[in-house]
Amino acid sequence: MVKTEKAHIDWWIFISVMILLLFSIAFVYSAGSYFATIKGSAPEKLLLNHTLKTILAIAIIFITAKVDYHIWSKISIYLMLAALILLVAVFFVGTNVGGARRWIEIGFLQFQPSEFAKFSIILHFGTLVTRKQEQINDLKYGYLPFILWLMLFGMLIGLQPNFSMLLLIFLIGLIVLFLGNASIKHLLATVGFGALGGFVYAISSAYRLNRILFFLGLLKGNAKERLAYQVDNSLIALGSGGVIGLGPGGSRQNLLLSEPYTDFIFSIIGEEYGFLGLIAIIGLFLLFFWRCIYIAKRAPDQLAYLYVTGIAFSIFIYFIVNALVNTALIPTTGVPLPFVSYGGTAVLFNAALVGIVLNISTQIKNKPQEKTS
Repeated sequence: MVKTEKAHIDWWIFISVMILLLFSIAFVYSAGSYFATIKGSAPEKLLLNHTLKTILAIAIIFITAKVDYHIWSKISIYLMLAALILLVAVFFVGTNVGGARRWIEIGFLQFQPSEFAKFSIILHFGTLVTRKQEQINDLKYGYLPFILWLMLFGMLIGLQPNFSMLLLIFLIGLIVLFLGNASIKHLLATVGFGALGGFVYAISSAYRLNRILFFLGLLKGNAKERLAYQVDNSLIALGSGGVIGLGPGGSRQNLLLSEPYTDFIFSIIGEEYGFLGLIAIIGLFLLFFWRCIYIAKRAPDQLAYLYVTGIAFSIFIYFIVNALVNTALIPTTGVPLPFVSYGGTAVLFNAALVGIVLNISTQIKNKPQEKTS
C-alpha cells in the first residue's frame, strides 16, 4: 500500500526564524537601552516597541503560512503599484531623518516603502518570469519590462536617498531573473550599465564618495576620523567579546556606536556573546538558507521555485551585508540584520516572506512511502 507524507511546514525554517526573533528582544534591549536614554526615551519603551513588533511578525508568519502561495501571483501587480504609489508619497508625507525621506509614520510604526518595494519585486518578478517563460529571452517583450520596473523603483529609492537599498533591490531583481533563465547576455549588459550608473550615483554625493574613499584608505582629515569612529568601535566590540563574550548586558561599545541596536547589532552580539554567539547566529542563517534551497529543489512548480529562491537570497544577502559592514569588509551602509535588528517594516515584510516559504513547504513534492499491511 502506498501513502504520501502528511503535509507540514518546514520546522527547521520555522524554528530558526523563531529563535532569531525571540532572542532579538534581549539583543535589542541590551544594545539600545543606553542609546535610547541619551536620546531622551525610556529603555522600557524601546523594549515594548520591539516586543510588539516581534509579536506582530510572528502573527504574520502564522497568517501568511496559511495562505496558498498561488494567491500572491494574482495580486502581485497590485502590490507593485501600491509600492510605486508609496515610494512617490514618501516625498510628500514622509519623515525627514538626517536629510533623507525614507519613512512614513503610521502609529508606533515607521513604514519604509522601499521594504514594501523589495517584497513586491520578489513576488511580481517570480510571477512574471513564470508567465513569460517562453518570452523571457526576448529583449523587448520579455526582458525589458523587468528592467523598467527596476529602473523606476531604483530612481525613486535613489532620490530618498537610499543607495544601499537601491543596490540590494537591483541585485535581488537580477537574481530572480537569472534563476528564471533570463539571457546571460542581457543580464551581463544590465549589470554593466547598472554598475556604471551606480558609480556615477555614488560619486555624486560627497557623503557616499567619502565612505568609498575611506574604505579604500584614500580619505584623510576630519572626514576620515568621523567615518573611522563607527568602524573602529564595531571592531573593538567584536574583539572584546573573545570566545564566550562579556555576558548579556556587558557591552561597552553600545555606549559609543550610534546605531548599536540596528545596523551594528551584529558587533554587539559578538561583544556580549562572543565568537560562539556569532557562530550560533551565522548557523541559524545558514540553516534557513539551506532549508529554503531544499524546498526550492522540490517545489511543486516554477512559481514556488522562484518565490522560495528569491526570498532565500533576499534575506541571506541582507545578513551577509550587515555582517560584512560590522566586520569592516565592505563600506559602511545602513542595512539591518534580518529578524534581529530593531525595526518595523523590515521585520514585518521578512516575516511575510517566511510565511510564504512555509506555505510552499507544505506543498513540496514528497516521495510516496511504501506501507506494508
